[in-house]
Amino acid sequence: MELLAPVGSPEALYAAVAAGADAVYFGLNALNARAKAQGFDENNVKAYVEYCHLHGVKTYVTLNTEIKNSETEKLRALAEACAEAGTDAFIVADIGAVGILADLGVPLHASTQMGVHNAEGAEYLERYGFTRVVVARETLLSDVRKIKERTSLEVEFFVHGALCVAFSGACLASAVRTGDSGNRGRCMQPCRLKYSSSFGKEGYLLSPKDQCLITELDSLAAARVDSLKIEGRLKQPHYVYETVRRYRAALDGKTPDREDIDALKRAFNRGGFTRGYNFDDTRGIMYPKVQNNIGVTVGTVISVDRRGAVVALKEDIRKGDGLKLISASGEEKGGFEARSDINARNALLPVPDGIGAAKGDSVAKTFDAATAANAVTEPQPLPIALSVRARTGERLSVTAQTDSRSFTAYGPMLEEAEGKAADSDGLARAANRLGGSGFCAKDISADCDGRCFVPASALNAARRSAVEGLRSELLTEYAERQRKARATLPYSAKPLSLSAMYEADDLAKADVHAEALVYAPREFGKEQAEAVNGYCSQSGSKVYLHMPLIARGGDIGLLRGFLDAVKDSVCGLVCDNWYAFELAREYGMYAVAGIKANICSDAAFRASGASAAIASAELSYAEYRGLGFDALCFAYGALPVMTLTHCPVQLNTGCTCADCAYDGDFVYRDKREEYRISRTKLRHCTFDLYNPQTVNALAKYSGRGLRPFVSLSGIDAKLSDIAASTASCGGRTTSGLLGRGVK
Repeated sequence: MELLAPVGSPEALYAAVAAGADAVYFGLNALNARAKAQGFDENNVKAYVEYCHLHGVKTYVTLNTEIKNSETEKLRALAEACAEAGTDAFIVADIGAVGILADLGVPLHASTQMGVHNAEGAEYLERYGFTRVVVARETLLSDVRKIKERTSLEVEFFVHGALCVAFSGACLASAVRTGDSGNRGRCMQPCRLKYSSSFGKEGYLLSPKDQCLITELDSLAAARVDSLKIEGRLKQPHYVYETVRRYRAALDGKTPDREDIDALKRAFNRGGFTRGYNFDDTRGIMYPKVQNNIGVTVGTVISVDRRGAVVALKEDIRKGDGLKLISASGEEKGGFEARSDINARNALLPVPDGIGAAKGDSVAKTFDAATAANAVTEPQPLPIALSVRARTGERLSVTAQTDSRSFTAYGPMLEEAEGKAADSDGLARAANRLGGSGFCAKDISADCDGRCFVPASALNAARRSAVEGLRSELLTEYAERQRKARATLPYSAKPLSLSAMYEADDLAKADVHAEALVYAPREFGKEQAEAVNGYCSQSGSKVYLHMPLIARGGDIGLLRGFLDAVKDSVCGLVCDNWYAFELAREYGMYAVAGIKANICSDAAFRASGASAAIASAELSYAEYRGLGFDALCFAYGALPVMTLTHCPVQLNTGCTCADCAYDGDFVYRDKREEYRISRTKLRHCTFDLYNPQTVNALAKYSGRGLRPFVSLSGIDAKLSDIAASTASCGGRTTSGLLGRGVK
């Protein structure tokens, strides 16, 4: 399995290579999902790609944000620079990138933000020429096995680092709250804030632990995972170095032990680690008491006086270590830096004013200065062997070689020396001058007859030529191995003209004729299927079925059974995920790209295979009107800002599926707002968290070229109310992001 490391700076790149990564991924100065990462641009990418390739490491460039019409030329320019540099793949999150990058011959990897989590979604994207899918973190290993059985795609799987509470990182919470879009690399992490619930629980209820699967690599190998991905492009270089080398050792056969887990915790963790959606239950994924790094516990406060805290230490503290106090109940109290070495078992620890140390507090080490100092964050020369041959009557030759490649450079014909002749030791010393070349000599030999004269200038020239020839050979080897893949646009969708669509989760709300009615059931059982068939037989409306965002494990079989029951009544599917597009293709139905499909550009619509589309909710009105197709716009309703794959009801109550406490009236509250949460029940339940303010853009933009998508899901209103402009908005309203768009 490939070990794939995050690179958010040049120092992190050098750390990843030195620690044993097989591949690295990084973004440039624009259009990547970590906008704050720095250090790489179209002018220097070639140098970093070459460095990696010389060390046998692949490079994947992240072009993984939503792409607007105004950004397509920028995307193309960045991609061309990376293709020229020889990057091994592009990681893309926007289906529109397929058409824009199709002719560059660089393999495309489907970003985790594309939400692939089952075989149907993978099959759909494979037809576009994708060679790899970075599956959603929520993907079950049973679904990974199906992807490998039914496609030729490589599977990349997150094994370590931060988890996003929203399914596959598809989240609007930051955008609607601050204008900074997580889908464009600028997430302000509202999920890491404190919330209270209608069940009376308080804390960081939307803040997952970090994931660690170093003990589960055998299970991932058995599922035929191809690449193990570490998260952390915004983490420090020492995090990259320490994490990569621990996973490298595990892949090379070392059984992970307590020391490895503690080292990984010290590098970064939130409340310990979770083993993710395959190996932990819901209650093991979230940790409501902290939202930031708490490292490892190194001591306990046994008393406090005016001088500071007396701490019983389990390990030494060194000057420069980062420390944090954790209360006896598990909450963070504050962090500070150690100003001196502390070696005593019961030691006085000065604590800054304002933190409020108390007996029973834990002392956590969140930054280990020694570990950080030992991390390799500078470029390392590549070890090579050099051999010199100097014999009278032959041309001088210097050979530079690695285990896989060699190159020999020749100098002048050598003549017998009139004075002092060259000797093997002197030639070897003279040849070992590789400073600034990016190479170092691990072995030097010289074959000399002891009779010839070797000009120093000739030896230096031959050495330089040999080294540069070897460099070219190594880079050529890499270019020859690179898989060239041409992307395609396989679909020319049957066009569908819609002036408006109306959605309801209860068909009783559909009390007037609508050109296009979308049914969004919260369950997919016999009762709901009969309701669809009954409504369609009695009304003149064309009915579309809104497919769930997520369908894991047995969910697909349940949905296929539902579609079999309603296929003669329903004319199309509203698709938020690629698996739903595949089902629409399979059943011969119209595919309407849903709001979570994030259609931001003409290129995305053309590539999607959709017959119609609801434009991304993150477009401004001007950007929406600038689209070159008749897109619908989310103009009224409760806007879902994130979909939760864990069970928040279980987290809050401790209930099980057998005694589920969900009653349909469930909210999270922060200091400002109240967020309603609704369940979609399949084999695996999911939960939508809605923006507190109801979107109502009809009044402001009606008659201005708006093709409205109106959602009554979760709103106490009927279609007739909308027609009469009397619909309840549930309190405050907003025109959504149409007025400002997002950054």
